[in-house]
Order: sequence, then C-alpha cells, then structure tokens
Amino acid sequence: MKLLFKIAKEHGKDIEGDFVAVSKKKEHVEFDTSLHTATLIKGRETIFHLIPKGGPLILKLCAFLEENKLTQGYITCDSGILNDMKCAFFLTKHKPSPTFGKASFAGENKISSISGFFLMLPSLKEGKLIFKVVPHVHVVFQNMKTGKIFSGHLDDAESGNIKLKIVPLSGKTMRRETDPNTGGMYLRTDKKGDFSPKVGDTVLFALGPEEDFPNKLFKLMSSYQIRKTKYSFAIGTLWSVYLESRGKRSSLTPNDGLELSLTHGEAFFKKGKYFHKTNVQLTDRFGRQYKNQLVSGKVKDILEGAIEIVS
Repeated sequence: MKLLFKIAKEHGKDIEGDFVAVSKKKEHVEFDTSLHTATLIKGRETIFHLIPKGGPLILKLCAFLEENKLTQGYITCDSGILNDMKCAFFLTKHKPSPTFGKASFAGENKISSISGFFLMLPSLKEGKLIFKVVPHVHVVFQNMKTGKIFSGHLDDAESGNIKLKIVPLSGKTMRRETDPNTGGMYLRTDKKGDFSPKVGDTVLFALGPEEDFPNKLFKLMSSYQIRKTKYSFAIGTLWSVYLESRGKRSSLTPNDGLELSLTHGEAFFKKGKYFHKTNVQLTDRFGRQYKNQLVSGKVKDILEGAIEIVS
C-alpha cells in the first residue's frame, strides 16, 4: 500500500507544527509531560468566513484573529470546501530527527471537521522577539478528485469557501512549553495546580506520551462535584487503541500511530466513578480510516483538547 504522507524535502523545514528542532544531549533533561488540566471561561463566539478566491487560509485566519484581538481559544468547523490543501502527520521514529510527513491534496476537498487551538507564540522578526497568534488545527476531509477520506494536521489551503467557529478562552494564559529532549511543544496554562472545575467551565486538557486517553482525564475529574461533560474536540496521535462496536472489542497498533482528528461524546460521573462514550475517527499514514467507540488509547506524542462541563 502506498504511503499517504511523504517526507518533506524542504531544507530547514523538517520539523514544523507543534515540534521544534532540538540539539543532541548526552543526558536526559527532566521535563513534565504528564496530564495538564485547566479551567477556562468561554467568550462570545465569532465566525471567520473564507470566501472563494479569498486567499490562503492560514494567512487570512491569522489576520482575522489579530484584527479582532483574539489571542487564545479554539476553532471548530463541520462543513465547507478547501482547495489545494497541505496536510502533515508526525513521524516520531524518522531519522536523524523527528519530522512531519507531508501530503498535498489538489483540487476541491469537502471538509467534515476542523478543530484545534490558537494562542500567542514567540517568533523572531528582523532579529527581534515578537509574539504572534498561531493556530494549530487538525482536519478530516474528502478529496473530491479521488473520493477518499483523509485526516491530519492542516498546514494550509490555497483557497476555499468555509466558515470557522472561533471560541475565545479567558481566565488563564495559554502557552507552549518545549520538551528539550524531543522538541514536543506541550499546551500549558499559568496558575498550574489551580484546578476546580464547575458547571459552565471549559476544561482544557493535554496528555503526553504513554498516557491513557480519555481514562486518565476522566478519573481525575471524577473526584469533583460534576455530573456530565461533553467533548468540544480532541486532537493528537495514539500509539494503540481499543475500539468497541456492538459489544465487541478490537485493538489497533500501527507502527506510526493513528491520527485522532474527530472526537465527540460524553462522560458521566457519580460517586467517584465515571462512564464515557467517546466516538472517534482515526487515520493511519496510509490513509486508512477507523471509526468506532474508543474504550482507551495510549498517547503517542501529544494529545490535547477541550471539554465542557454540562451539569
């Protein structure tokens, strides 16, 4: 079977997205990759509309966020069209350093899901350190030329006709912390340890390698006085998963992991226990799709998302 994601041959761009280049170190540097949670407050939703022939998606989206002074929050979408897309899939074991495999999807692509965060990140401009808003989003789509469904990290699109729901988040400052050993950029917030979820809150979560999604998150939340949560979204990669369909369970363990780009469902809590119904769509780097109820999954590199506390 032909690989969907090729290794990019762009000098100086072999590591992108939520990973940065790291220098080789003789010794392991201590860095906390474990589950991070934070409660944030949803602001007023707004819509970003990319019109046909309106220009590159990411450039226009960043300009819209900056013009409207939207510095952090999340983005979702469940329909629309994007043309000439570029996507990526993180390959941990690629040598000499981790990299993103890339693929281009020419022509029209029908979108079924876009989700992810945006926040302010540091950048160099003419030798000076500045901060600019940066989106990190994943996508599920059907390429109309081939009829096949794909998902992955959305790098960009040349044009399209799509409306993205922009949800600002406040209460804590979102940021990225880089693991000096791997280059992984973990989603974090200020006021670490100040976690007291209540009805109406949006809970941001970020898990690191080998952690159990979603059970580690829901086990933590079961100790609080809440009854029900629902997913806003979750994105990232899983090494292995247990799926369930009509009472039957199956396991998947592909070499380069599974892209988690479409997640929805609910979790229920009572007397320190929890029960969750997590429906997912997964993609391997050959473009094969797996869609079922997730019992549990082992995080590959980074997995992050948001849930809302309903009651």
